[in-house]
Amino acid sequence: MTLVASSGQRQVGCPNAQDAIRMDLQTFRCIVDRTAPGIATCNGDLKAEYDYVGLQHGSSYSPSAVSKALYARIRDGFPNGTSGIWRICDSIRKDLIREHVLGGEPLDPYLEILCHLMDAVRVFDSPGEPPDADWTVAVRGAIDHAHIQPFGVDRERLYSREFMVAKAARYLRDSGFAIHLEPGVLRLEEAGEAALVAAIEELIITMGGLNVARRIFAAISLTYDINQQRYHLVRHVSMTGGGKPQTPWGYLVQLSAKHLWGRKPYENDDSHWQRLCALAQAYAAVLDVQPYSPNFWSKLSAGQLLRHIQEMAVYDTMFSISQLRPSDVSRIARGMFDWLDVLAPTAAGYSIDQVLEIIGYLLSPSRDVRGPVIVDEISIARACPAIPRKIVTQILDNVLSHPIAGANRKFSRPKDAPLPDNSDYMNVGLDFFLRPLLRHSNRRFVLLDRSVCAPACLEALLGCLRPEVKELDKKVGLSIERFLEVEFASHGVLVTGGEYDADGAHGECDLIIDADSVVVLAEVKKKSLTRRARSGSDAHLLLDLAGSLLAAQAQAGWHEVRLSRLGYLDVKRNGITTRLELNDRKIERIAVSLFDFGSFQDRTLLTRFLETNMNVSFTSADSRLSPKFDEINAALAQIRKQVAALHPGEPVVNQPFFHCWFLSVPQLLVLLDDVTSGAGFKDALWKSRHIVTGSSDFYFELAYMKNLDMRVAATAG
Repeated sequence: MTLVASSGQRQVGCPNAQDAIRMDLQTFRCIVDRTAPGIATCNGDLKAEYDYVGLQHGSSYSPSAVSKALYARIRDGFPNGTSGIWRICDSIRKDLIREHVLGGEPLDPYLEILCHLMDAVRVFDSPGEPPDADWTVAVRGAIDHAHIQPFGVDRERLYSREFMVAKAARYLRDSGFAIHLEPGVLRLEEAGEAALVAAIEELIITMGGLNVARRIFAAISLTYDINQQRYHLVRHVSMTGGGKPQTPWGYLVQLSAKHLWGRKPYENDDSHWQRLCALAQAYAAVLDVQPYSPNFWSKLSAGQLLRHIQEMAVYDTMFSISQLRPSDVSRIARGMFDWLDVLAPTAAGYSIDQVLEIIGYLLSPSRDVRGPVIVDEISIARACPAIPRKIVTQILDNVLSHPIAGANRKFSRPKDAPLPDNSDYMNVGLDFFLRPLLRHSNRRFVLLDRSVCAPACLEALLGCLRPEVKELDKKVGLSIERFLEVEFASHGVLVTGGEYDADGAHGECDLIIDADSVVVLAEVKKKSLTRRARSGSDAHLLLDLAGSLLAAQAQAGWHEVRLSRLGYLDVKRNGITTRLELNDRKIERIAVSLFDFGSFQDRTLLTRFLETNMNVSFTSADSRLSPKFDEINAALAQIRKQVAALHPGEPVVNQPFFHCWFLSVPQLLVLLDDVTSGAGFKDALWKSRHIVTGSSDFYFELAYMKNLDMRVAATAG
């Protein structure tokens, strides 16, 4: 085990006071250590403190006046502005806590002084250090302020993320896994991470992946929502600090699927389980993608936002589990393939209807248990007597189940993903999501969990059709528009859509939803989140979000501009023209994806993503991606024009994208539960419109508000 410290932490000497200072933890400590007592010599005498800070005497004396003067003195240390200072202090604070937890270095007085320095500057917009910063003056002011007005906070609660990450690193180091520590960096050494992942996988092999899966679903069963038929595994953040590292259930589920049969004889006991959870939890904590406090008010630059969404992607892989309401699988599938004769045999000999019949059996409510279910081919064939036995075998082997070797064979780390240009890494990463069944012995199969395996049923259907259907994605995209129109109509919601000419321009809107006092403009994109994006690849995250969220919002934005200007649109579909009247109603815009995008469908992220990127452009070091990035920049340019058109003459536009949404087809189906009219749909949409829980999970927030409404109604009754 190692703890690597760079030469810049404790070995260098202190700079001279007159030298230009580039601030880091060691330099900060030196300045604090050599600063002589200042306001402390006043011994609490307010008159003396007034003299010390240069305030004029009057008839009364106020400690707050001294406090303000000292904060002003701190800011005087940065004559060219405080932009970037807060982030420099924040980085020093992280290093200080890490060295304290891992190396026993003292926290005080340094942490208290840093807190006062950060409280005085509180500007978050720039990551750089302004020129001519006089840290000696600023630190002197912070020391004085800390003396007269100590904060007295619970540091471990206030800075829980930093402490929890450092403690996890210490636990792993003490367990024999090499940790690398240097200014600004705390991570596992490559050898340490490899050994840790091997230890986690060995524990699962020893216990048996099926046994581990049973323990996982037993542990998370209390989060199961019977109405949405899903587990609410979400971020738990607090405005007041605190929090503990979460267990990476998503990561453990994927490894359980990989090592389903493990190595007999199994040692499925509590001690192995506890060790597995502890190592996985510490591993996830050191990756440092779990938020402990909400950040929806902080302002991020485009670069900082990009790092933030990379963290979100890895968080989803580690902690979340992709799910779909099992009862929605068949209707989504039939909607996806409304252009296809599902009764006709495919080139492989089976029909899509036959596949759907077997899927219906697998996801039947009779198997509504939490966790793994074992099914056998004989029972499936008996339940589907109209399907010839050889076709049942063919569907199970070639469509719905993973190969005998199993799933996720080349997945070990959360950031594992395929690299198409490298033959050695072409198939690296997760593949469990592609098929719902894992093979057992004697023609038996394991369904790891109904809700968890439901999305894979749709993926399997698409996978079996892709080789023989040209432009499959385009056909599915168009069919999903028709499917949603039928679904809304079945809930009493009037929906139209089609082509129009307005303001000298031609447009086509996928769905125009009449939600009573609101007009909802929706654009559907089939683009899904790729494995490269889920692993945190910045370029692929941008491309996937651009191909779904950004493209849809850019299209819907022009519909909004034209409808707002004219007050109506004459929309033509199937030879019929319908006039859509705005009638002073508000407009909402929804980008609709076929499958869930996880945390990226959080409305706070959507507004932040659009606002932050309004005035930036993107390039890629990979010239092959340049055309795609040109499309991103073109879409951003369109959105800028739309904002200007919707808010003419306004120097400052407050929350220009608050009326924008990014929802999936499964989310819309859940949203439509209990809806019977356009007004009802608006009410359902509004349930989570004005709430932010920090969970970044639409399903959870909708359920939370519904439960809150029921509790309020019960109390009122």
